[in-house]
Amino acid sequence: MTKSIYIDGLKVELTRKRIQRINMRVKAPDGRIVISAPYIVSDREVIAFVRSRRDWIDKAVSRVRANASAHPEPADRADKEARRAELKKRVAARLPEIENWTGLRCSGWTVRDMHTRWGSCNTKTGHINLSLMLATRSDAELDYVILHELVHTVVPNHGADFYALMDRFMPGWKKIRKALNYG
Repeated sequence: MTKSIYIDGLKVELTRKRIQRINMRVKAPDGRIVISAPYIVSDREVIAFVRSRRDWIDKAVSRVRANASAHPEPADRADKEARRAELKKRVAARLPEIENWTGLRCSGWTVRDMHTRWGSCNTKTGHINLSLMLATRSDAELDYVILHELVHTVVPNHGADFYALMDRFMPGWKKIRKALNYG
């Protein structure tokens, strides 16, 4: 169950889950603050958690809102479909190159209208999904997301092996990720 709480003027959506620690996200495009907390953590602890991270929250909300206004979603259906077609062409050109260069393969791919992430990978099937939001991003940023998801076909988590492969195949990936997420 999700409830809204207000902490020092911030509206926070709080959901209790069977998890180990408090997780916080700032959601695009409006900068909503979403927190998942273990059942055992009190509201008082959640409030303290939010207050201790207030500077980070304010910066993240500003970045998310600025990014959303700099890279708006297509307003009408025809424009959205044109962007989807263009992105599919770009992916169809880039993905085989990246697969050949890395030796990593996906079983298939789809462009989806995702608003909270750039891509995802079904690690069981090897199928990757790429966000339509990538239509407004550079080729380097698109390549980074494709590589990120291809690496997940062999390493399902973000552990040391994942980062070792990212470093091996794209040594400057951290700069690209920063531009993608905060640019």
